[in-house]
Amino acid sequence: MAHLFKLAFGTAGSLLLAVLLMLQLTSAGGLYPVETTPEFFQALPPPLPMSYVVDTLRVTISGGEASHVVRALLVLGASLVGTLAASSPVVAGRRQWRPDSLHPSLQI
Repeated sequence: MAHLFKLAFGTAGSLLLAVLLMLQLTSAGGLYPVETTPEFFQALPPPLPMSYVVDTLRVTISGGEASHVVRALLVLGASLVGTLAASSPVVAGRRQWRPDSLHPSLQI
């Protein structure tokens, strides 16, 4: 995901990644229970991958159902495949030569 954001948005991608990381830290349930957060943060965990990582670590450390680990690995694998598939057109677009990329203007 970081690779995709950096390719697609350049320097602004770093800022977007920092914002995404902050949202995931507050909504994944790793710091404190998700049920104690506002409704906005309770709605975020399903699409964000960090909540699945936190759930897997909990099950691995303290025990629990293996189905949680399998589900998390499937979701994280799908997230990986999705972001790689989304970054492929971005990389292909950057491989094309354009006049502005051949002779960039000088800025003093």
